[in-house]
Amino acid sequence: MLFDSTTLNTLLVVLLVVGIWVYILRLSARTTNKIIQRVAQQQSVIRHDESVRLFCRALHLLQPNAHAGTDYIVSEGGPDQGPYIVEWLNFKIPQPKAEEIERALKKISEVDPAKDHATQRLSEYPSIGDQLGAAYNARHGDNEEQIRLDEQIRKVKEKYPKSESDEHL
Repeated sequence: MLFDSTTLNTLLVVLLVVGIWVYILRLSARTTNKIIQRVAQQQSVIRHDESVRLFCRALHLLQPNAHAGTDYIVSEGGPDQGPYIVEWLNFKIPQPKAEEIERALKKISEVDPAKDHATQRLSEYPSIGDQLGAAYNARHGDNEEQIRLDEQIRKVKEKYPKSESDEHL
């Protein structure tokens, strides 16, 4: 007999533990992938719709630790409806009430977009895809593109510095 019962039992326990561990890792990977897809979808909506961008800035003003895609889901609404919260995902952070959001939107709308550093910077920053490509290449030893993009970002930040009022938005 190759294995005695103690060795066989130990081997079965080890296989069971490894099986459970693999199952948990796969489950975690699926969950992480869903979150990444949700965040990417939300960022796409925010990037391409100014009213959603302003709505998310108002939410951020009210709840600085809440982020689109991980803590809440927003929709751009319809022709007669503005952006709204589809689902609030983080139960540790209270969801702002509609009146609070309206006050925050009013406060944000009082900021002159021509003087708002974030709006000005957004149009001149390299695209997210370019930044991710440069980061990938830099991780693989070619940091030339990363250095160029970092310099471009530095110049944009110098051109449009944050003002004290921007710190609170």
